[in-house]
Amino acid sequence: MILKRIPVGQLLANCYLFGDADTKDIVVMDPGDEAERIISYINDKGLTVKHIAITHRHFDHVGAVAALEKVYNAPVVEKNFSVGKHDFQIIKTPGHSPDGVCYKTGKIIFTGDTLFYGTVGRYDFEGGDYGKLVESVNMLLEFSDDTIIYPGHGMSTTIGKEKLNNPFATIKGDK
Repeated sequence: MILKRIPVGQLLANCYLFGDADTKDIVVMDPGDEAERIISYINDKGLTVKHIAITHRHFDHVGAVAALEKVYNAPVVEKNFSVGKHDFQIIKTPGHSPDGVCYKTGKIIFTGDTLFYGTVGRYDFEGGDYGKLVESVNMLLEFSDDTIIYPGHGMSTTIGKEKLNNPFATIKGDK
């Protein structure tokens, strides 16, 4: 498995490169800024961009999309997809934004600004909705405790840690 987190831009949005170590095929998740830096890393490692995925359309998550599309001729995915042996399922998670989605593969979920370590994304932006965000978070908390969360900002966490420590979690314990 390939997994590289690259915090980009003034808001340090997490851009993730995730893929298959055997084929070196990757998806670029939330390329928010610093296209040259992302492209340099990809090229230096000899990786092949198969897809670009975004969790929502806020500027700090999409700023480098056009540059990566141009360089790699890779599509922006809007449905379930695969990269090598990794199958991704899109989960609709509105609340931070109306178009919010998460991407799940195995016991990994890329949550964008839906769920962070110890908190959730802001819901006071245009199109944000507190009630929908809480519903989305609690839907994610139904996955197993050992599921790893890779958020749009900050460090990774697990479903189990968030059930215990996140004040927005209304589900407690493993289901």
